[in-house]
Amino acid sequence: MTALDGALSAAEAGMGASLLLEGGIGTGKSHLVRAALRTARSRGFGTVSARARPGERSRAHGVLHQIRDQLLCLLGKAWPQDDPDDGDAEAAGMHRLITAATAGSPLLIAIDDLQWTDTPSLRWLGYLTARLEGLPVFLLATLGVDRPGPAGEGAGQQGAESPAGIASFFHRRAVLQGLNSDSVGYLLSSFTGELADPGLVHACRTATGGNPLLLQALLRELRRTGLAPGVVSADRVAGLGPVEIAETLLTRLDGGSPEAGAVLDAVSVVAPAASGPLVARLAGIGDGEAADLLYRLVHWGILTEDQDGFGFAQPLVMASFRARMPPSERARLHAEAARALYANSAPRERITAHLLSAAPLGERWALRLLVDAADAALAGGALARARVCLERGLAECGPEEEPGLLRRLGHIELADGPEPAVARLRRTVGLIQGGTEHRAMALLDLAQAAAMTGDVPEALRIVEEEAGELERSGAPKELRAGFRAVRGLLELLEGRGARPRPSCAPASSFPAQLSEVARCPWVRRAEAAAQAMGAQWSGTQRAEAVQQARLALGEPVTTVNDHALMRLGLVLVLARSGAVEEALEHGAALLTAATEEGSRTVAALARAVLAECAFRAGRLTESLEAAQGVLERGPEPAGREWLGSGTARGWLGSALYESGDLDQAQRVLLEAGLESAVPAVTLPGLLFHRGRLQVALGRVGPGLADLEECGRLLLHRGWTNPALWPWRSEAALAHARLGDEDTGRRLVQQELALAREFGAPHAVGIALRAAGLLGPGEERAAVLAESAQLLREAGAALDEARVLRDLGRELMRTRKTRQAREHLRTAAALAEKCGAHVLVQELRQDMVEAGARPRRDTEIGPASLTPAERRTALLAAEGLTNKEIAGRLYVTRRTVEMHLSRVYRKLSISDRRALSLAADDERLAPAACLHLPEHEAAESCA
Repeated sequence: MTALDGALSAAEAGMGASLLLEGGIGTGKSHLVRAALRTARSRGFGTVSARARPGERSRAHGVLHQIRDQLLCLLGKAWPQDDPDDGDAEAAGMHRLITAATAGSPLLIAIDDLQWTDTPSLRWLGYLTARLEGLPVFLLATLGVDRPGPAGEGAGQQGAESPAGIASFFHRRAVLQGLNSDSVGYLLSSFTGELADPGLVHACRTATGGNPLLLQALLRELRRTGLAPGVVSADRVAGLGPVEIAETLLTRLDGGSPEAGAVLDAVSVVAPAASGPLVARLAGIGDGEAADLLYRLVHWGILTEDQDGFGFAQPLVMASFRARMPPSERARLHAEAARALYANSAPRERITAHLLSAAPLGERWALRLLVDAADAALAGGALARARVCLERGLAECGPEEEPGLLRRLGHIELADGPEPAVARLRRTVGLIQGGTEHRAMALLDLAQAAAMTGDVPEALRIVEEEAGELERSGAPKELRAGFRAVRGLLELLEGRGARPRPSCAPASSFPAQLSEVARCPWVRRAEAAAQAMGAQWSGTQRAEAVQQARLALGEPVTTVNDHALMRLGLVLVLARSGAVEEALEHGAALLTAATEEGSRTVAALARAVLAECAFRAGRLTESLEAAQGVLERGPEPAGREWLGSGTARGWLGSALYESGDLDQAQRVLLEAGLESAVPAVTLPGLLFHRGRLQVALGRVGPGLADLEECGRLLLHRGWTNPALWPWRSEAALAHARLGDEDTGRRLVQQELALAREFGAPHAVGIALRAAGLLGPGEERAAVLAESAQLLREAGAALDEARVLRDLGRELMRTRKTRQAREHLRTAAALAEKCGAHVLVQELRQDMVEAGARPRRDTEIGPASLTPAERRTALLAAEGLTNKEIAGRLYVTRRTVEMHLSRVYRKLSISDRRALSLAADDERLAPAACLHLPEHEAAESCA
């Protein structure tokens, strides 16, 4: 506007001025011409204007006559009829008209779109610009970059009678750029009625390049879609593509380049790396013609070109051209692009991107690329992309490949949650026609998904029906054996009968038969798992349970979802049989694999298993974090708990109580209606944890009721082994507190006999503790000492600390004070290491009563940091944010904040700078990296 004002002032002074505005389509050239005309009229100028059109370039004197007719109207004259049709004479006549029109006031002559002006009119403009000096005339013109191509009238003109030649005669030339951020923000604020968000301003300017035409079209599109100001986001802007933009551009380009629309459609499909030959193939024109059009479109500012190829200058224009294409045409172009790229050995990722949007090609290579892309996505944890690739692959596959693709889709659904997987796998089974093995495998996946929801009866029904069908149809012997093993496992879970062995292993000759047919890894795993779980849950064959669990876990798998529930159950077999460290290693490996593959469901189940294993080992912080991870990061079925959350809830409640968070423990375990919300298979464990909590809080009667109901449910299912849930010992102590020691002793004797029969040190140690507390006075110390020894061998630090406290108190009763103090000190050290704050406080009081000076308060200083707090502190000292630490350790940000607040308190510091100093002087050096997934342990110990 400053240049316009200066030119108007020069014309008013009688000096004559000319200004040429140059810019691409939509940069506001015409808008400035209209503004200049309004301003000139307000300042007393006479005004005449003309606008050239692409279709009128062949019409001689078109622009000149527009100006001439307006001048005659302004003067109230008519053009002489006998005036010779001679260019020079007509130019001289026009000059006389202009001189007459400026007799009383200055004159503004405006010509829009000079690039489409006919040659005679250009010749006249050259005549006029040479004679402006001394005239009170302002000549204003615009010149777009969308100039005529090399074909048609005026082709190749570069002299004085071409637009470029005339442009050189103007006094001043101004090139219009896109609007800056402030101007875009002003327009957005005017549209929304409130101050525009800086991120939205940046997104709009990026999408439009600050082009006023594009920006106005974007605002109209926002208004058309009815988006409220608060809903307009940067992400939403990037996806909008007003069709009017493409239509406007095509209208303006049609006169110079009729094939420009096909070229732009092709580029919109293959951008940003659109090569000339590829665009020519998609547009259906020759390579040379495509190269010329692409060159001009780049020159006009619609496209850009770099070393990778052609793309759109503004993302909004590309989105507009994509939006205007019918879906069938867009799919056809993507299919043609995929074929062309495959023929030219383009990168697989680029071909796949087109295949995902293409119509079916019916080509084997297309299916292969889509499956490979799904595998790569799964390896990177991109489940959504893997799902899209496999669903698109269904359109390319034949009947022989379809069952396998459908089953893999079921695995992906399982990664997101068991309930959607059940729905998907039901459809999968229904679609598989024939193919006994494919159908059988899909049914096993369906049964696993159903079991993960907690619906074990449905899972068993599915397997039983298929097992019967396989027997009737004479299916391969190995397949039938595998289904019998899985059926036996589900029978154990469901508690069908109280057999000492599952139905899959009825006789001693069974293993010999299996060795002849079990060549498939999944069958060997299922048979070994059935043997392991049957041996453990019957409570009679601990060595066999451990051996078979190890064999089953050693079988190879293709993905983490393959029999994940079975493998996690085997990890618990190891933990409950006394191999808790080995169980922790397997559980951590499964968590790592599930995380890397993006399987949220299996990762949550692995955390639930790790919560139990860590609790059994006395690692309360790890148990707490694992259980919290299940509830906060696992699947969220509507209306009820699933297998993972129902399992983790009990261990979370117990870990919270032992750690001293009594209020939160009660919220987790005493929630109203919880019994009906959790799966039936997890209810005994939940009742066990809740019963222990209620007894510890002094609600002995309700706690005992929960423990006895736990026992009733376990016995109903035939689960007699106390290594699973030692409910009799807990109930016995509750009976004793209520004065019924005889019932308590009877329960303890039953549990001790069962525990000794199975032989797991942990289970025997728990039963011996109850036996010692309820036994005759002269035997108590010896029994408790034996219990402590077994629990030490089992690596059960928390239970060892608890029984050492009992032993210390018993020695105090018999006045063996020195020995009592030693046991109490050892118990206190173990309890502190476990993070069992409730037990620590009780032990400190016991030591005072025993006449011992309590140890220095290890709640202060580096030694007081738990492993989880130490890991969190080290990562924070490295400069990671709370969000990054949470992602690294697989916990929530709230857990990170809780750990850091405890670290600050224990180290008497207030910020991360002090934390970094503490790390520098090695006060935070970790003593050990406990059972994290492999990559986490490496990072924490780095």
